[in-house]
Amino acid sequence: MANRVCRFFALIFALAALGGCARSTPVNYYILRSLQGPLPRTKAAGPVRPMVVAVGPVTIAGYLDRPQIVTRSSPDTLQFAEFDRWAEPLDKNLARVLADDLSALLCGARLCVFPWPGSMPVRYQVTLTIVHLEKVPGQKVLLDASWNVLGDNGHKLLVMRRSTLREPLEAPGFAGVAAAESRAVKTLSRDIAAEVKSLGDK
Repeated sequence: MANRVCRFFALIFALAALGGCARSTPVNYYILRSLQGPLPRTKAAGPVRPMVVAVGPVTIAGYLDRPQIVTRSSPDTLQFAEFDRWAEPLDKNLARVLADDLSALLCGARLCVFPWPGSMPVRYQVTLTIVHLEKVPGQKVLLDASWNVLGDNGHKLLVMRRSTLREPLEAPGFAGVAAAESRAVKTLSRDIAAEVKSLGDK
């Protein structure tokens, strides 16, 4: 009888220890952030009604559509960080950050994010498909995106482009990955803003 009691309490202590180990690994959450500070701004020309630029929808590859941050360890191998995750859906985070960066680059323009009211007088709509967004071998992150600029309330294709961007890591860990991906999104925003500016009144 005494041996049974000892085994019972030993089992209870073992389970408690396992539970303590399971709780000892916290989950870290990250977001992409807009980098408006260093972005160049230009003065708006006159008191004209600002044009409206809409961002979205933003579509991401299926393997990126998850909370875990993705690392590509080889061309055919992906790793998903169980304890390092995005704080919100990646497509929504990307759309908001792009809109923030474009707002700084297209001074005088009003930015809105999909979905927007049907009555909104949208001059240009930017749609994106994120093909790759992950850390890759060589201490870099890769952002590969196909994007379009549409006019005529989204009915006329004006620009069709693909941007493949690599950004070196400047800090260790997943905080460094998130920061490098934010810088890559900033470069993508510059590419898009340059095309929008070149369109003029089309």
